[in-house]
Amino acid sequence: MLRSLLVPLDGTRFSEYALPLAEGVAQATGAALHLAHVHVPHPPTALIGSTPFQFEGMNLDAYDDHDRDREKDYMAALAGRLTEAYPVPVDTALLEGEVPSALAQYAKEIRADAVVLSTHSRTGPKRAWMGSVAEGMIRSGSFPILVVHADEAADIGEPLDIQRILVALDGSELSETILAPAAELAQACEARLTLLHVLSTGQTEPGGMIPTNPDQWTHALEEGESYLEGLAGRLRRRRIPVDTVVMAHPEPGRAIREVAEEDRADLIAMATHGYTGIRRVLFGSVAEDVLRHCRVPMLIRRPT
Repeated sequence: MLRSLLVPLDGTRFSEYALPLAEGVAQATGAALHLAHVHVPHPPTALIGSTPFQFEGMNLDAYDDHDRDREKDYMAALAGRLTEAYPVPVDTALLEGEVPSALAQYAKEIRADAVVLSTHSRTGPKRAWMGSVAEGMIRSGSFPILVVHADEAADIGEPLDIQRILVALDGSELSETILAPAAELAQACEARLTLLHVLSTGQTEPGGMIPTNPDQWTHALEEGESYLEGLAGRLRRRRIPVDTVVMAHPEPGRAIREVAEEDRADLIAMATHGYTGIRRVLFGSVAEDVLRHCRVPMLIRRPT
């Protein structure tokens, strides 16, 4: 069950765009929100002779302490705004250390069931995904990551309402690891699941061959439908409403984005995995392609 959600914040408005999604999930599941900020110290005090360099009349160590106090005040004010708007449990933490590892360690301490963060940076979503917190969290933990694009987020105080969840599956056991958190979220939010299986016409699937004639395509599509219906049956027995979609497309990432738009999905759920190691998982996968080009929030999990 989702009982504990970690929300990393860096002090910018962009990072706060994760809060509507976090609030929505917390309200639906009853989870507590843990807001965390990692303090990044100023560079070591520069010495001029034996005298510490003064910055506007203040020793840099004192200036660093001043920053910590300001960051604590920021977190406390933000937590106050959240609890005032909606009665969800909220606490705050000011962490020290290298950002991804500090957050990963804190996630373990609070037994976080998921991390909610925003893709943001002045160099765009690609940088936020590939170069900072998201990559570090995926590398270090097995918990799901909820990712929202800053430019599509609602204002704080308006929790994101999740009614339709699109779950992308490629037929592998690894891809199916996203089903448990997606189903749990669907039950909590009373949302409908759409299971999607895309047959790639552009490349050979691992362990398989591209069909070469209409009969083979028909058989492949029927197998895909049977595969999804088997999964859907288990979910329906849990009283989760489920639709299934099987399609052929040369670009699986684009197909997922198109179905998400047509289905008016509030969330896309998929596992990140690859066959050539972690860099393939992060930089070359379908999940990364969807994240970079789709504005819909995502639920991502890396199987361990």
